[in-house]
Amino acid sequence: MKTLLATLRNPMALNIALRLTLASLTAMSAATLLELQLPWWAAMAALMVGQPPRGLLLERGLAQLLGTLLGALAGALIVSVANGSALIALSGLALWIALCCGVANMMRHQRAYGAAVCGLTTVVIVSLTLGTAIDPIGFAAARALDTIVGIVAAIGVALLFGKRAVTQAITTRTKSVMATALTLIADAVGGVGTAMVARERDFLLALASLEASAEDAAAGSRSARRRLHEINTLFARLLDLIVVARAIRSQDTSALSFERSKLLDLEMAIRAVAETLAISSDALDLRAVWSVSHDLMVENPALSPVLMDMRDLLERVALGYDHLRTDTNTSRTRIVRPHPDFAGVKLAATRGALATLVAGLFWISFDWSPLRYLLLGSGIFTVLFSMIDDPAPAVRQIFLGGVAAACAAALWRLAIIPEVPNALLSLMLATPLVFCAALVQVERRTLFIGLAFNMLFAVLARLVDLSDSSVKLIVASEVMLLSGIALSYAFYRVLPMNTDRRREHLRSSVRKEIAAISIRGGTEWAERHLARLRYLVFSLAV
Repeated sequence: MKTLLATLRNPMALNIALRLTLASLTAMSAATLLELQLPWWAAMAALMVGQPPRGLLLERGLAQLLGTLLGALAGALIVSVANGSALIALSGLALWIALCCGVANMMRHQRAYGAAVCGLTTVVIVSLTLGTAIDPIGFAAARALDTIVGIVAAIGVALLFGKRAVTQAITTRTKSVMATALTLIADAVGGVGTAMVARERDFLLALASLEASAEDAAAGSRSARRRLHEINTLFARLLDLIVVARAIRSQDTSALSFERSKLLDLEMAIRAVAETLAISSDALDLRAVWSVSHDLMVENPALSPVLMDMRDLLERVALGYDHLRTDTNTSRTRIVRPHPDFAGVKLAATRGALATLVAGLFWISFDWSPLRYLLLGSGIFTVLFSMIDDPAPAVRQIFLGGVAAACAAALWRLAIIPEVPNALLSLMLATPLVFCAALVQVERRTLFIGLAFNMLFAVLARLVDLSDSSVKLIVASEVMLLSGIALSYAFYRVLPMNTDRRREHLRSSVRKEIAAISIRGGTEWAERHLARLRYLVFSLAV
């Protein structure tokens, strides 16, 4: 209740909740008018796309569309090739889900989302058509149409009522993070160590937050993508500078008062650059830093290599910031070569295959129709969260939202539907319920509870279907669907994905890049390996 009240007082969150509600109900209404067989799946598609900034919405919609088309094709082929054999279909589905889970785990952002949607769509088609008279090809085509309707509804609402992403805010936040980094570099040169650990931790948290939000803000814009590469490069070089600054201080300068004085001057010069950057948007003025560092190199040639590294990195940082500030970066959008965590990919694929096989074998063994919803629930949420390092908390939220949705849907089918004269009235009556769940979905802490409620309520309540419902069938289907979510959660606990293992993978990748640089030193490949090494170090630090 407190979450709902807090969201109602937040105009931006309130706007997003209203758009989510409007998009999902518009999608279901449009699909009903188009006489699609299961129009509530269009609402589900609109809810999955959500209402992010427009550029991200376009990219997410495209990823969902491509994933749905490929998943629908795979699902129709699996059922058709199986030719009525549940065991063959289940084996094919398990292999396909394993592939989708592995790809989703390997990729990032919208590419991972598209792979997850691909697997999700295949599970829906196989679980709901296998062993029935439903034509899998026609059903797959209908799911593609539902998705298109849902995406169009979500984009249409966003174009009418949404706001553009404020990419300038990313540049402003980047400037703030740079100022903080320069201050830390000055502290490292000056030997200020009392609060360095806490401040560096705060700095890395700021980097992590900005890196995550910058990817979303850059969506849908080629120029923003180029800025995103420049921002990530800046972050990697700032981390390099902190290390170089510590190396400068670690040199034995205790015997020379001149060097101690110049180190203090270098610290103050860098600190002045940081303070100026914090209050100004002008280019970095590094002349004082150049002058002091030159004097240090003249007096102590032993410091020259590390000081030259510092000067080179500072010059690159200044140039990169100037590109961001003036928006004159004309380089091509670069794609960072992924470093697949093959242990994690194998784990995700194994989990997906096992969850599918266990649920499917239960269904085949007992030959009870509602058990198809066990496969549906476990398959959807196992593949959907395969791209997250630690998805267990999210799946717990999904289960809570699913329980609430199942109760509300049962009440709707048994008490509300028999009393309403038409589908439009049913939709109108459900609007406050959908809106309240959207309010819950807007809050990051309860996102999956609200999302699960609206998605599962749309599918289970079937708001525009006024046909009579069997109490026994409704309850059995809902129990099996919730059991599928619980099964998915169990597999995430038995075969967990955790950040410690991901961190060890990054360390291993760093060692491999260092080895590659030493082998290919002096070639153009060495620079590529160095760029990837910087990105890995940045990822590891974050």
